[in-house]
Amino acid sequence: MSDTQHVEPLPMPGRHEALTAPAKTAPRSPAAPSVFRLVFSTGENVVVAGPGLIGRNPVVTENDRRLEIVRVVDPQLSVSKTHVEFGIENGMFWVSDRHSGNGTSISVSGEESVDAVPGERYGVARGTRVRIGEQYFDVL
Repeated sequence: MSDTQHVEPLPMPGRHEALTAPAKTAPRSPAAPSVFRLVFSTGENVVVAGPGLIGRNPVVTENDRRLEIVRVVDPQLSVSKTHVEFGIENGMFWVSDRHSGNGTSISVSGEESVDAVPGERYGVARGTRVRIGEQYFDVL
């Protein structure tokens, strides 16, 4: 087996959504914080520590009030108003396409990108690129 990360589906305990994660992950110490930096092609640089929404102007419903909101500047309008949902579960960052108009894909270096099925969760390792419409963000 090579040292390249490979994206493959794994079942999420107690859920019907798919979780895609690298086959190899580094062991995580119990004290390691679950904080991720999202660096966008449009210049935004955001640190997240919990669930949230990403889009041009994310629509927050009554159920979404506790979510972090990340607004992406996209003059071409390729990013939907509410493009993706994200969260952190067991130290793993995940994304889920919110039925966006131009889709979401996940790219691990050296592998083919995976087109996200709307509504399903995909685990995203640090260093992975997530494409939203014509824009993208790197998860660090």
